[in-house]
Amino acid sequence: MDLGRFGLFSLLARRLDYLNQRQSVLAENIANADTPDYRARDLQPFARYLAGSAPARVELAATQPGHLAGARGPAAAGVVPAAGVYETTPSGNAVNLEEQMIEVTRNAADHQLALNLYRKHAAMIRSALGRSGGR
Repeated sequence: MDLGRFGLFSLLARRLDYLNQRQSVLAENIANADTPDYRARDLQPFARYLAGSAPARVELAATQPGHLAGARGPAAAGVVPAAGVYETTPSGNAVNLEEQMIEVTRNAADHQLALNLYRKHAAMIRSALGRSGGR
């Protein structure tokens, strides 16, 4: 049985995909916490992602001519500048590690919630069909 045909499972799968993409963007922000002139980024809100806005690509920034060209990241759901940038270092970096870690923790909790909902609803359907376990 293809659970993706059910609206709830399709929505949860899209939410999990969105949260995975957001984790990549947040990890990139943390990795660039010491990069001069780097600005923290985030994804557009999930509701706008569902509305069907065009996805963008996460591109690696080459700020020096000696940087290696990296592989392209996954298609992201509309990368936008992070809201609430209140402090900038003398090198121009505007990544606040504390804020980024809070966002990573929230993202992980949201991911766990969506995953648990997916599992519980799949178990409920298996139970209704008279199946048990992972069959």
